[in-house]
Amino acid sequence: MNSTVLMFLSILVALFLGFTVSFVITPDPTGVFPAVVGIVLTGILSLVFYFGIQRILALNKSSA
Repeated sequence: MNSTVLMFLSILVALFLGFTVSFVITPDPTGVFPAVVGIVLTGILSLVFYFGIQRILALNKSSA
């Protein structure tokens, strides 16, 4: 899989998951703290997903 597509996919999934989790665990009526937590979680999760998907794809290639 192309690394650009993989990066876009991992950021998109991390963005959805990060902001969903941040608004659930930090309910704030102004929305400032959940937005900051969502940005931090998106950054962390995008790296985890990017390298995780690469590892899964490498395992699938080697077993085929």
